[in-house]
Amino acid sequence: MRCIPMNYYERIQQSIDYIERHLRDEALQIRDIAGQAFFSLTHFYRIFQAMTGVTVKEYIRKRRLSEAASELLTTGNRIIDIAFDYGFDSQESFTRACSRQFGATPGDIRRRTRYIPLFEKADLLCSRIDPADDSLLPPRIVLDRTFHVTGIAQTVKPGSPAIAELWSAFHACKGGISIPLQPDVWLGICEYMPELTDEDAFTYLTCMETTEHAPIPAGMISATIPSAKYAVFTHQGSISKLKHTYAHIYGTWLPRSGYELAEQDTIEVYGTHSDAPEPAFDIYLPVL
Repeated sequence: MRCIPMNYYERIQQSIDYIERHLRDEALQIRDIAGQAFFSLTHFYRIFQAMTGVTVKEYIRKRRLSEAASELLTTGNRIIDIAFDYGFDSQESFTRACSRQFGATPGDIRRRTRYIPLFEKADLLCSRIDPADDSLLPPRIVLDRTFHVTGIAQTVKPGSPAIAELWSAFHACKGGISIPLQPDVWLGICEYMPELTDEDAFTYLTCMETTEHAPIPAGMISATIPSAKYAVFTHQGSISKLKHTYAHIYGTWLPRSGYELAEQDTIEVYGTHSDAPEPAFDIYLPVL
């Protein structure tokens, strides 16, 4: 095991330590947890999940249930009291949650009828990730890149089928863009919002690069993404593996890179790797 005293790891560990101190606190707020790491909500959600493998809410739920299960095993406290202590509003809701996580009711746990795998506190300062194991090629750094784009936008939720539907609508009407800089290259732009959680809707823009003052076809919009520095990664393979690429970027590369995330849009660029042996596209991550 390699101990890695990295600033990003320390900041997320501070938020984990804060969660642990407030597991019994019904008023525990994600905004306060993110504040311990000095990230915007948007960046905190992405980095936390990449480093721990679970969302913030899932981490809290699993840790509360694991601590509650420990009390069932080691104390004689009433089940209903333990349920209330860990934020459940009834013994019934506590029982359902235990059954989902452990496959056992609180009574089963107390009677030790089966082995219960507890979800332990995360310790990010002793990471099992070795930089030599990195499977993604290092990014190239692009300076002072500005994007002028034309396309269609929609408010969507993460993983929503509306994103695929938006792409279909864009491909059906992209022929109306009269002066694309690269006709076979398309961009998907995720609007940066500082208060975005992993459950919130965001604006997604499917578009092509154009000149700054290109005509705007009916039903489309134009946008300018201000000049920024980008770390450009290439995702290779199925889109179903994209979450692993982002987990690597936020959980492994970023903490070791010396860069900070910039509060600007993230851009995916499709069509620049037409000669690749498998599907590939670029991810432009804004950095400072």
